[in-house]
Amino acid sequence: MTTLERHPMIPVAPPSVIDNFYTPEEIATIFSVIRENGPWRLILAHHFSSTEEYLAISGGKDRKPDAKLSDFVAPVFRGFLGNDGVVFYPELHDIYFGRKLLDTARSLHGAKYGMVHDLLFNLCGPSHSFDPGHFDTAVFRGMGLFNTPIWLLAIMSKSGLFDAWEVKSAQVLTYFNRSDIDGGFTYWPDGPDEDPARIAAPFWNTAFLTDNSRMYHRRESNGARDERDYPELDMKTELHAVADGEWSVRNGDEEIRRFGEADMRLLVHYTALLFDDIDDVRRYQDHTDDLTPDKVFGMLIDDMRAKGHAIDEPSDPMNDMGFVARLTEFYKMAPSRYPAEAPLEVR
Repeated sequence: MTTLERHPMIPVAPPSVIDNFYTPEEIATIFSVIRENGPWRLILAHHFSSTEEYLAISGGKDRKPDAKLSDFVAPVFRGFLGNDGVVFYPELHDIYFGRKLLDTARSLHGAKYGMVHDLLFNLCGPSHSFDPGHFDTAVFRGMGLFNTPIWLLAIMSKSGLFDAWEVKSAQVLTYFNRSDIDGGFTYWPDGPDEDPARIAAPFWNTAFLTDNSRMYHRRESNGARDERDYPELDMKTELHAVADGEWSVRNGDEEIRRFGEADMRLLVHYTALLFDDIDDVRRYQDHTDDLTPDKVFGMLIDDMRAKGHAIDEPSDPMNDMGFVARLTEFYKMAPSRYPAEAPLEVR
């Protein structure tokens, strides 16, 4: 089967579950680092500088003029524990660089070689999820988050044209969620046009070995249903660790919500880049077969024209928003079916 005969968003294998992944000592270390090094910002705050900046491009043409961040965004907080081969907290060195995570990731693709990429966490209390399903950003030889906007990487993945340059990856997602009120993990192992599957909560120290750069997935709404609204949510909202193992959601000095471990949903997210053989490693490290933006845009335009879509080549494709919109429309895809137990929530 050739690259373009298969759906680009079908993973090499569906997620597999590994119970009791981290040792008690490793869990204690991870939790200690998270509690002692906050406060932590919203996931979106890592990508946007203000609520106004985010709302300027969100919510669609029918967005209400008085729309709030909480109309679109869940209060999920993120921290990076290590990234691109650098561990940010020395206590986590043996976990980040350990064989357990890397060997687990390598097993998904049967890869001979691998390198640690990122280690991060997402943490929330009871909250809605408005996520219709997404996939993680892929890495291509010569192009990744370090030099390429997310929208272009997403189009590259969805097009299926650049598989020969994609760096294989695998994720080890370890969940800690004691509540059994919703809060599961929905995923589309057969592509976004097919029925989803889900892993239901509760789970504690439960790892999923997965291929999230090739698979649509989402966090489900979780926790007590009457405690999921955060009308005061702002891009500057932060999560603070407080006494007795509790967490405080704050706007500056004002606390807007507090929750404890019983209501906490924590994801520890690890990604490794994987290589089949030493030649594969050298292509990546020596940049002997890298993509360039010019090559990428040329292949995308050729593909659109070959499929009957007349399009002029823009002079500045990276910044021509009309051209970006046409690419987005041409390669658009998204899940449309959701589990009966976890329907899509929409404001």
